[in-house]
Amino acid sequence: MLVSSSIPNLVNGVSQQPAALRLVTQCEEQVNGYSSVVEGLRKRPPTKHIALLIADPAPTNAFQHVINRDRNERYIVLITDGDLRVFDLEGVEKTVAFPDGKDYLTAANPKESFRCVTVADHTFVANTTIQTAMDDTDLTPTRPAEALVNVKAGNYGKTYKLTVKVGSSTYTVSKQTSNTDPLDIDTVKIATDLTTSLGSTLPSGFTATRYGNAIHIQGDQDFSISGEDGYNGNAMFVAKGVVQRFSDLPAFGPEGFVVEVAGDQTSSFDNYYVKFEKKDANDSSGVWRETVKPGIKFKLDESTMPHILVREADGTFTFKVAEWDGREVGDEEQAPEPSFVGAAIADIFFYRNRLGLLADESVVFSRAGEYFNYWPTTVTAVLDSDPVDVAVSHVKVSILRHAVPYNESLLLFSDQTQFRLKAGDLLTPKTAAINATTEFEASPRVKPVGAGTSVFFVVERGQFSSVREYFVDPDNDSNDASDITAHVPKYIPGNAFKIAASTNEDVVIVLSEDDPGGLYVYKYLWAQGDTGGAVQKLQSSWSRWTFGEDATLLNADFVQSELFLIVKRPGGIYLEKMSLEAGATDPMSTWQIALDRRITDEECGTITYDEESDTSTFTVPYDEAGTLQVVTRRDAFHPDAIPGVEIEVVTQGVGELTVRGDVRGTPFFVGLKYAMEYTFSQVFYREASPGGGTSSVSGGRLQLLYFTVTFDKSGYFRAEVTPVGRATRTYVFSPRVAGASETILGEPIIISDEFRWPIYSRSNQVVVKLINDSFLPSRFLSAEWEGQYTIRSKRV
Repeated sequence: MLVSSSIPNLVNGVSQQPAALRLVTQCEEQVNGYSSVVEGLRKRPPTKHIALLIADPAPTNAFQHVINRDRNERYIVLITDGDLRVFDLEGVEKTVAFPDGKDYLTAANPKESFRCVTVADHTFVANTTIQTAMDDTDLTPTRPAEALVNVKAGNYGKTYKLTVKVGSSTYTVSKQTSNTDPLDIDTVKIATDLTTSLGSTLPSGFTATRYGNAIHIQGDQDFSISGEDGYNGNAMFVAKGVVQRFSDLPAFGPEGFVVEVAGDQTSSFDNYYVKFEKKDANDSSGVWRETVKPGIKFKLDESTMPHILVREADGTFTFKVAEWDGREVGDEEQAPEPSFVGAAIADIFFYRNRLGLLADESVVFSRAGEYFNYWPTTVTAVLDSDPVDVAVSHVKVSILRHAVPYNESLLLFSDQTQFRLKAGDLLTPKTAAINATTEFEASPRVKPVGAGTSVFFVVERGQFSSVREYFVDPDNDSNDASDITAHVPKYIPGNAFKIAASTNEDVVIVLSEDDPGGLYVYKYLWAQGDTGGAVQKLQSSWSRWTFGEDATLLNADFVQSELFLIVKRPGGIYLEKMSLEAGATDPMSTWQIALDRRITDEECGTITYDEESDTSTFTVPYDEAGTLQVVTRRDAFHPDAIPGVEIEVVTQGVGELTVRGDVRGTPFFVGLKYAMEYTFSQVFYREASPGGGTSSVSGGRLQLLYFTVTFDKSGYFRAEVTPVGRATRTYVFSPRVAGASETILGEPIIISDEFRWPIYSRSNQVVVKLINDSFLPSRFLSAEWEGQYTIRSKRV
């Protein structure tokens, strides 16, 4: 019987499932095709040549970071082994100063050894191969052997006695107060008398100085001191190294005197240190401020900490050592070193106005709004603005690799587990909590990327890579990570090293070292049904893009709807960009000329015309091993020019082209042609299933007769039919052949129509392809097949 069926669209990309199980909208292979629910399946956009960034010999393992400062200022940072360079998105290199040298930039494999995050004009650069450390060459200032005696109260008929022991010698002074004279029990009078006695009693090298009602004793060697006041120890207090209560300290004293307050059961905090600071130089009164213990390490070794790349006001950059704040209060126990000290920093990120660092199993946040400070403000209380230092807790060893801000929380990745840090409305040391959410393996070398309500991350599977999409189910607040490569498990090669996403265009791309010239593209679409209900994924399309045989993709990043590519080609490392904006066209045209590495005549060298040979010669700003094409264009200065006319290339040399005719004054594009290929899945005769939908019928014979595609705004493509064991037959669509009602002489015809071609083969013994290897556009909306189906028995 004669049967036919339609393929409603061609936008669901590649599937590696058995052909009978695939969606009818999925294909066998898709190369350089872009799946769009708006425009259908079209040839991917061309790339525009921007600039040569680094000439050969150029490294292939550079680390790249995009600084997206604002709409007008965006930069690309390239870090190689021992160097750092900055370019704007036009490829213009910026001046970078290195006042502290480049030692921190040393790494055998920069691509995997650096992490960056940009906050305003500061880009923090972390070298993951360097262990952080404390600076052991600079300790907190120490004080000489000293004591401070606080004569706090005067009492009648009491003996105030101080005993100082130096080595084996003991020196005692005392003051007996009157039983009746009120002037004699004045605390200043008592302190004065004791100071005078100490001055004449203490050995050489010791001094006694009065500050109000306080006595400062200082010696050139250590000593011990004790006091008696005849009032059960409540009238005079001695502070040497430590004091029991803060209230035991006097309101007067020497500048810089440091003492530890031990605390007691009436205080809710442990030991802390205070330092006396005078109000002014001429006044012995002052205040006690919390301080750090003398003689301990207090500074981070800044040479091992992340460095900063600063954009200066004049447009230049400075790469330098960051000035990290030191410990200002407490000691090693009360204000311990941040947990990243002694470990290498695995990732650096910005979250809730704090700079975060990952190290081993810990995540450490700076003080709120103080990105260079990882120490507590005080040890007497836990403040909401204090640093947050928490470790993950799990039965597995969970070395944290990546941190991604996501859905009002922070998603943390180890090799086998995902964690979420939740903190409520405020991230504070009291509210921060980390919980394990999912147990999926994740690539330690590929940093996950957030896109809207999802986070995409790479999983290594032997020789291949897969991608999972992490999300939170809003109905039950559960976490899951679906495998979006489940239908293409052997599509993305192993050794993936980069994933990037565009929320503007709902696109995710993956780069792999095992396919240096390929880019794996995932196009998706979430939408809510017409009648409401849950949001569903309507599109899940994988395809592969290529950029020439000699191309090695080093990096790819999105800036809004533009994809910026760092590509190693003959001659060096180049910057190229591609616009994924829907409906993009060339200036003053209704379509886009599809040539990679596109440049205009204005970007070429001076055109010289040879009248005798009727040829024009000019230079191009790159060397290309592939065949370049020259195609006319239209611009504001040449509104009457006919776009899309190919100019014959006579010779192609190293960075030079010779073309037929006089092209002086003719606007044109120069670029590399690339081919789009779409291979249809095997066609099956399908019947309605009892539970809904359709299913493939395995019995019978389906002899395909014709294929028809519906296309939109297309200028060229061809269909190739390859039966098993027979030669390929080619059927070319050309508007000049198909006919058109409106034609301008010499201008390519871009039309919307249908194209039908014969197959005459069994459906399981033929390969059907659509190919466009020209610079003209093609957009495929749907397809239909017609065939003869024969079955020996009737299905019941």
